[in-house]
Amino acid sequence: MAPSTGPHPGPSTAPSSPAAEAAATERELRSDRILDAAEELLVAWGRRKITIEDVARRAKVGKGTVYLHFATKEALLLTVVMRAQLGLMRQVLDFMGRSPDNVRPSEVARSVYLSHLDSPLMRAVFTGGTESLGNLSRDAAALVGEIVVERQRSMEAYWGVLRDLGLLRSDLPADNQLYAYNALVLAHLVTPPVLEQQGLHVPDHDERADLMARSIRLLLEQDTAPEDTRKAQTRALEILSALYRSMRSEIERLQQSPRTA
Repeated sequence: MAPSTGPHPGPSTAPSSPAAEAAATERELRSDRILDAAEELLVAWGRRKITIEDVARRAKVGKGTVYLHFATKEALLLTVVMRAQLGLMRQVLDFMGRSPDNVRPSEVARSVYLSHLDSPLMRAVFTGGTESLGNLSRDAAALVGEIVVERQRSMEAYWGVLRDLGLLRSDLPADNQLYAYNALVLAHLVTPPVLEQQGLHVPDHDERADLMARSIRLLLEQDTAPEDTRKAQTRALEILSALYRSMRSEIERLQQSPRTA
């Protein structure tokens, strides 16, 4: 059964005594230390080379302690990536909130692209190529399947708002527009190292972000009334804020002890 995305008792649950509060704080700090160690190794070595023993050594805890927090290596590494994605989503929500025009897919894509390049972890994930991304997608489907579904539904709802309010063209089916958007963003994230290996020109990251945003704008978007853009901003923030809360709850669930819960 896929895990629930509803509220879960997590590190923020109020303990019943000072001793329980201290134990909960220590547990949360220990979990974060394990995640930090795993992130450092993921950036330095890549997914395939990491073992639980390596993470335990880096975090200065016993191997059994890692398993008290994370049932498998896959659950641990997925939590590392989800934690980074949650931070990126927080940045997107802040970005969207600053201006109605920032709700446009071209501007969101630019922000997301530059944020990925600023994150050593996300750079490592995407420079790992399609095999690394495929493994991550399979782990996500198996371990947090409901969040994967909710994320897709949230994207479709956001897209529907933009179409209904006239920010997107209507001469292509919405599914095809979403495909084109995701393909453009993913291609710009994954292909630069491949092109560099072939000796081909690769613009710097700011120019790549501009090229990607312009491509999305020309292919998918259209102008609309300012009041409709403001309405789209409000509704998109509601949709994505709900997804943010679900992701945060799921990360807390993954950090719970699988052997003592």
